[in-house]
Amino acid sequence: MKKNPLSPKSSSMIFIITVFLIIMTGKTQAQDSAGTQAYTDLSHESHVFGHTKYFRIFFPQGYESTHDRFPVIYFFHGWGGRYFKDDNARLEYGLLKTLVDKYRVILVMWDGNITEEEPRPYNIGNHSDVKFRIQMKDYFIELINHVDSTFRTLPDRQHRGIIGFSMGGIMSFYLAGKYPDRICAAANLHGSPEFYMGYPERHQLYPVRHTFRNLQDVQLLLHNSDYDELFYLNEEVNKAAQWEGDLKYAYELFEGGHKIDDPGKTVVFEKAMSYVANAFKNPLARSGKWSHYDFYPEFEVWNYKVKSNLKLPGFIYLKDVNPNGFGLYSQKWLPDGPGIDSLTMEIITAPVYSPNTKYNIVSIRKSDEKTSNEIVESNNQGELSLQCEGKGYEFGIYQEGDPPDMICFDYVLENNDRYIRAGQKSKLHLKLFNRGGLKRNGQKATLVLSCPDSSVTIETRELPVILESENRLTLSPPFNIYCNKKAPDDAAPAQIKFTIQIVLHDTVFKDELIVPVFFDVPEFGNFTIIDRYSPADSLFGTGNGDGIAEPGENIMILVDGHRTRLYSNDPYIIADQEQLVTEMLPAKWPDGFTPSSVIKIDPDCPKGHSIELLACYETKTYMPIRRILHWGKICIGEK
Repeated sequence: MKKNPLSPKSSSMIFIITVFLIIMTGKTQAQDSAGTQAYTDLSHESHVFGHTKYFRIFFPQGYESTHDRFPVIYFFHGWGGRYFKDDNARLEYGLLKTLVDKYRVILVMWDGNITEEEPRPYNIGNHSDVKFRIQMKDYFIELINHVDSTFRTLPDRQHRGIIGFSMGGIMSFYLAGKYPDRICAAANLHGSPEFYMGYPERHQLYPVRHTFRNLQDVQLLLHNSDYDELFYLNEEVNKAAQWEGDLKYAYELFEGGHKIDDPGKTVVFEKAMSYVANAFKNPLARSGKWSHYDFYPEFEVWNYKVKSNLKLPGFIYLKDVNPNGFGLYSQKWLPDGPGIDSLTMEIITAPVYSPNTKYNIVSIRKSDEKTSNEIVESNNQGELSLQCEGKGYEFGIYQEGDPPDMICFDYVLENNDRYIRAGQKSKLHLKLFNRGGLKRNGQKATLVLSCPDSSVTIETRELPVILESENRLTLSPPFNIYCNKKAPDDAAPAQIKFTIQIVLHDTVFKDELIVPVFFDVPEFGNFTIIDRYSPADSLFGTGNGDGIAEPGENIMILVDGHRTRLYSNDPYIIADQEQLVTEMLPAKWPDGFTPSSVIKIDPDCPKGHSIELLACYETKTYMPIRRILHWGKICIGEK
């Protein structure tokens, strides 16, 4: 939408006329305790919704009499809330004008209501709650375009922030991660930890704790409360933010329950507004590289455009994007879902290259490590268009004469395991990929491996490696790793994150590697194998129904009647064909989804072969809602 072409003086006159028309047409205005106008309720015609949408707006003192432009904060209400109320948050909107004046911002309260008959906002929740094709990610862009073109805002990302409460809290972190190029700060006040989002026919579980990579260029605040229904679930989110690291992140814990402020007070809301306003004054420097998860077939972020034929639930993952290259992957779920078969993806880069110029593109396919080379010419704007098929690739972009550009592509453990075993020594080899220019043969590099997890010991942190020019992929000598990590009792990230430095002459390439853990836990003694679908109790499996795991069957395993999430290093478990099923265990509110696995046994699995599985099941407390993970090993087949 085009900017308002009128002068500041004309804009001020329009504001005065608008207020007069609002009064004449019965739109709501309110005064604060000093008798000045606190807020105004306005409307606009929404193309996304196909009808009129309303919002409440607060202007700072002097807006109508100055030519100044102001930053904007958007507030997202919770369940049952609207643009004019949020009873659960206990916000007294008339008192917020003082804060708007103090921090010199425009405050907009949007309306997450989908229909007048539906009290649940945002079209998110459990499967049955995703009812509409209307997507709030589309409406948010429409609303900010309307606000920026109608009022005297500072219409750039460094002056746009969001605050959300409860269901609006998850929307604040989700939309900030969806649009990090449009939002500089997000405050999540007691937000829901995960919900299904998308379209009725194709929606995806969005777990906040596994999506902080989307938020590395956004300043973040999480509020929690010691007796909130969501206290423990948001503790998982907090742990995940700390695990992610390299975030501009703050966490505050308050007394009380699931609310923002007590009646007559704005103390807690002011902390959120102060945090966002401070971000306006102290913008965060952009990262040298960025990553992004998205569950829509087409999306745009930081001027990179992705198109795909994604038809099933899942994510497209842009990894560590910078002008030298990036990874482009698919995942069925986060954080550890397999890739999606038969997926084709096209990416048009941001205009960061010289126009009408030829570039060398080198790629390596994740599934079989096949490398390819081609020459692609940028368009008039300096964009490159790349395509790929399958579950994932790494791309390098360079010109002749450019230096090498090293990344850690993958890793290898003994016996082709994917899991580091707790309580044992492991030999970890790194697969290094040169996605840049080729140099002379036999260059010597130094690898430096570190890990912030205190449960991990690295015997020798520095190892030499020889890089051969004719081989873009190099396998490093092994690092001897010892891990004594304990199985977690909640769903915060439990993988190990390694930091890698590849030192080549006077250049240091930095990367990271995430490796899952096979925990040292006792065996589950009492388990049941489900190898036939049971619609009565929604148990999943395909087989002969005899309760014995056999080659070619899909199975679910119950421990003491609880569905289990299963992990395995065994080559006869077809990892790419695992399915994940979620259920909602009873609690005060329907928050915190419990996943379980349906795994596929290879039809070629030898008779009598023993398969070792790491398993966990969840139980949940009623209030506060706390999920508790119970871990054990399961052996199927002959021991």
